[in-house]
Amino acid sequence: MERINLENIDIARLEEAVVVFYRSNSHEQAITHEWLTEAEGSPQAWQFSWQLMQLGKSQEVQFFGAITLHAKLMKHWNEVPPENREELKQKILEKIVQFAGGPKIVLNRLCIALGAYIVHMLDEWPNAIEEVIDTFQNQRIPNVKPDVQLWIMLEVLTAIPEEAQVIHTSVKRVTLRAEVGKRVPVILQTMEAYLRQQMNRVWDAEAYSNMIRAVKCVGTWIKNIGYSLEACVTITAVLLEVVNKCYWPAVQTGDGCMSADENELAENCLKSMVNIMIQPESHSYPKTAFVLLRMYLDSLCEITKMEWKRDNDNEDIIVHIYMLFVSAVERHSSLLLSGVISPDPILPITVNRMVQEILHCTDKPGIYPVEESCSTMALAFWYMLQDEVFAMTNEEHKRRCWEYIKPLYAHLTSILVRKSEQPDEKSLDRWSSDDLECFRCYRQDISDTFMYCYDVLHDYILVILSAMLDEAIADMQRHPTHWTKLEACIYSFQSVAEHFTNDTSRQIPNLMRVLNEIPYEKMNVKLLGTALETIGSYCNWLMENPTYIPAAIDLLVRGLNSSMSAQATLGLKELCRDCQLQLKPYAEPLLNACHASLNAGRMKNSDSVRLMFSIGKLMSLLPPDGIPKYLDIIVSPCFEELQAICQSDGKTPTARIRTIFRLNMISTLFSSLNTDLSEEDKEIQIVQPVLLVMQRTMPIFRRIAEMWVEELDVLEAACSAMKHAIMNLRSSFRPMLQDLCYFIVASFQTRCCAPTLEISKTTIVMFYREEGCKPYMQELLREFIKHSFKLFENTPQQNFSNISDTMEAFFGCLAQIVKKIPQALEDKTLAYDRLVYYGQRCMTLPESGAIRCGIQFMTHFTIQSRNHEHITEVVLKTGEQTVYFIMMCVGYLTPRSQVDKFADIILAFNKKYPAELAIWLKTVMSVPHFPTPLLNDAEKSRYVSLIIKEKVNKRLLQQHLSEMAIKLRGLTEKFQ
Repeated sequence: MERINLENIDIARLEEAVVVFYRSNSHEQAITHEWLTEAEGSPQAWQFSWQLMQLGKSQEVQFFGAITLHAKLMKHWNEVPPENREELKQKILEKIVQFAGGPKIVLNRLCIALGAYIVHMLDEWPNAIEEVIDTFQNQRIPNVKPDVQLWIMLEVLTAIPEEAQVIHTSVKRVTLRAEVGKRVPVILQTMEAYLRQQMNRVWDAEAYSNMIRAVKCVGTWIKNIGYSLEACVTITAVLLEVVNKCYWPAVQTGDGCMSADENELAENCLKSMVNIMIQPESHSYPKTAFVLLRMYLDSLCEITKMEWKRDNDNEDIIVHIYMLFVSAVERHSSLLLSGVISPDPILPITVNRMVQEILHCTDKPGIYPVEESCSTMALAFWYMLQDEVFAMTNEEHKRRCWEYIKPLYAHLTSILVRKSEQPDEKSLDRWSSDDLECFRCYRQDISDTFMYCYDVLHDYILVILSAMLDEAIADMQRHPTHWTKLEACIYSFQSVAEHFTNDTSRQIPNLMRVLNEIPYEKMNVKLLGTALETIGSYCNWLMENPTYIPAAIDLLVRGLNSSMSAQATLGLKELCRDCQLQLKPYAEPLLNACHASLNAGRMKNSDSVRLMFSIGKLMSLLPPDGIPKYLDIIVSPCFEELQAICQSDGKTPTARIRTIFRLNMISTLFSSLNTDLSEEDKEIQIVQPVLLVMQRTMPIFRRIAEMWVEELDVLEAACSAMKHAIMNLRSSFRPMLQDLCYFIVASFQTRCCAPTLEISKTTIVMFYREEGCKPYMQELLREFIKHSFKLFENTPQQNFSNISDTMEAFFGCLAQIVKKIPQALEDKTLAYDRLVYYGQRCMTLPESGAIRCGIQFMTHFTIQSRNHEHITEVVLKTGEQTVYFIMMCVGYLTPRSQVDKFADIILAFNKKYPAELAIWLKTVMSVPHFPTPLLNDAEKSRYVSLIIKEKVNKRLLQQHLSEMAIKLRGLTEKFQ
């Protein structure tokens, strides 16, 4: 739509735009939205908002009129002359009466508008809230039903604290909140009186609706404004009474299931009690907090007891009751522990009751999330409890609390084993893919909680798990298809594996024996998957107990040829990484098994790639004359297929996928195949197998780079293979260095892209300092810069975002080179001024990666510059321009979330060029209206002084830059 004429807004056209907005598709909505927003912000909106709410208009038009009025009250109160404010109030009240019969969507927005008006007028209309209560509660509006008058009152009162948080006003937010806070007592008294009045009545739909609003009103005032905990006891008692009245009549009659209205009312009561209990200042009232905890327990425990079953009908209310319990104890955790050691006999009893309730929450019957939905919210409590205990500074108190929680965590361990049981085959038809993913995350949370149990119980946790493992085996012998208990026990052992590297107890050998005796072929395949993962988790223990390695290998090989090959390849990878030297006697048979599994063709590509890591580790153990055989049977097929694809020149999607797959296999092998396993091996001059492979196959890599020049993921896979070879072999790679440089330069000549830049950086950082390699590395660095410049020069500056990934890679790599190899800057032939020029442009791009890497380069370049006279000259020549770009980015160009990154380059300037920085900043900021007109000269000077002052404290400088960005962008009110 054309730009709106704010001087003369056509109402008919405006109505038409509103109808289009609410009844059209998303594209038309987007166009209309901007036009309507502009109209809404205009001064004329004060007039047309009333016109749009006239009788006879469509509901959409009336609603837009109401939201326009609210927006004006919220954001443009300064446009209302003081003499017109009383008239404005009367007009709002008249419209509320007009729309009392509906539509409620318009009436609701008018009530919110009145709430915003009241907040603005608290000084001039101090009794506003009392008057609203008196008018609507006592039904002083003729021809409006009592229920509707009550509804209006509750909507207005609920809006007030929310509006106080968001309206644009010259009053400080803290002052405004305190002023609104003076009205909390009357609000709570009114809501309490209304709810008590309802307790002896039969509730119909209107009663439920208004009671829900009353309860929400309480929660909203407490959440946004707050009130002392001591003064919330009576309203809490009323809320608990309402919850019980919602629950007990429903479950004692009919089908025992609460209605939607009963559920919603009870849930909102419980949410409001959460708001009361977690207030920021609530910790200042420990005695009252204990009183409230006892009230919760006395009033709600019978409900939790009644609903402690799987697939219960009233799960929603139980979730919110437990949410109240958990929120209360998390907010008052130190209070909870003080109750444990208190001489007052009542306090430990209260604490124990509450902890037992949370234990019951964790132990809710059924499998999460299909058969129950409570237990997950209790898991964070168990972390918090042990963390609070171990953080105690009084050693005697810590000991007593530790003794108290030990039996709790022992019980918790057995509960967690049961809760981690997977659904069996019979119940899986009830589970969706989202449910299964939710359960996977839940099991991971349980695994983390087992670690907290270990922190409390130490080695005793193995005793508990072993006893449960024995029970599960006995159960499986009685019921051969019952695999879920056994799988859960094995999973529990897996969760605590990292703590038992040097364990000498009998429990882990028993676990290893069980893992090898299970008849997996008769069981669900998930049991084998968990067993394979567990073997991988205990590889550090196997390194110290090598007699159990053969059995572990047998199980892993069995897994390679099953549908659990992913878990098997992971387990084998960990075994080969952690126990490589211990595997020497088994290397050849294990390699044969790996080769057979690859040849069978049943594994996914990702599993085959992962298996190559283990193959590389195992080949490294073979005598030199034994390696070529396995290179030939395992690695050669990869290159043969790549050669065939290159010769066919068929760039099909299938060929691309196969090329990446084979390159990834080779890359993984190169990362792990290294025959220098010890100092003795390094003294024996043996050519590394990876070098032999690369010497034979470098032409294939060159052909791949030429053929797939437009496919970044293929180039990335090829460069990754060579990078892994370099990182793995290090100095042993030197014989291939010249060939690698030729490959990189040839790739640059075809296309300058992130993968080639990354492999260049790795090579330069690795070999620049090595004798005999420096000339190659200097030339490679020149090519690295030359071809990047060529790309930058051929791209219009307004299109730099199109190559931001390459600019990010270039300056990211260059930053690392300058930081790690500062002597590279000794080369005076490099165009340093152009590096700075493009570095400045990189900082100004909108992409966060480019911003970060541009700043990193400029920072390290500045830090190193004082060590080289020719670099110092470049910084002095370009410094003012760099500061100009920095201030421009802070002022408006860079996304505000990225502004604090510029602290690094400013600190570098302030460290190496303090006097110059002061001059540059003052010169740049003296330009009128720069970076934006929203900062006056005095504020500019203040920020310049603050920036110059900070030479060390990065956090404080970031704070100054963020504040400056907010002011320069006109966002002060939003962040007040």
